[in-house]
Amino acid sequence: MCLSTVYTVQGEEKQLLCKNIAAVKTDGDRLVFTDIMGIPTVVSAAIERIDFMDNFIYIRQQ
Repeated sequence: MCLSTVYTVQGEEKQLLCKNIAAVKTDGDRLVFTDIMGIPTVVSAAIERIDFMDNFIYIRQQ
């Protein structure tokens, strides 16, 4: 099972948003990250980069 960690990116700085993410979906201009326990985290953001090898998702909040 591959779970991801989500970071927000601002310039060169990144900040942890949520961990153990099992699913990602869009809802208009929002992203919904659902963790392994089924708990959603909703943010107004755009995906900047996804690293499948290291299981990281980088987003830029709007």
